Amino acid sequence: MAGCFSATMDLSMELMRITIGKPSEVTNPDEDFRSVLFPFSLVSAELVGAPEELQATTNHRMLVRITNSRLAGWHLSEADLVKVLFQLGWPRFAETIRAGTLENAKEIWIDFATHPGPCPVDPSRIPEPAGLQFEIEEERRIGFK
Repeated sequence: MAGCFSATMDLSMELMRITIGKPSEVTNPDEDFRSVLFPFSLVSAELVGAPEELQATTNHRMLVRITNSRLAGWHLSEADLVKVLFQLGWPRFAETIRAGTLENAKEIWIDFATHPGPCPVDPSRIPEPAGLQFEIEEERRIGFK
């Protein structure tokens, strides 16, 4: 068709380095759920160790909430709660990074609808989240066709 153009974009992948910061409980006393905030930084893996790394690093946070009714049946210690919430929340959050739709903050809920049975992970096999580093490929949209 004459006069028409496509607004589709080319996609490229960029390897991103993620570093998890120290999690903190941010539950308010009157809430019927527990909330743990997981801060993390994100930078292109190509810039790790380069002079531009600090300026190119962005800070984000993942908030994972679990209802008290769901939590009661799992019988987790405080330390295990943090590890389990990270383990269950991170894969859902990582998808937004891979898709290139990362927001500064994202909230993830865990309740009977998302996890109806017993705790699906063994906390003794989950590392402490603080200080974890790993890499994810992020979709980048560049240019127009």
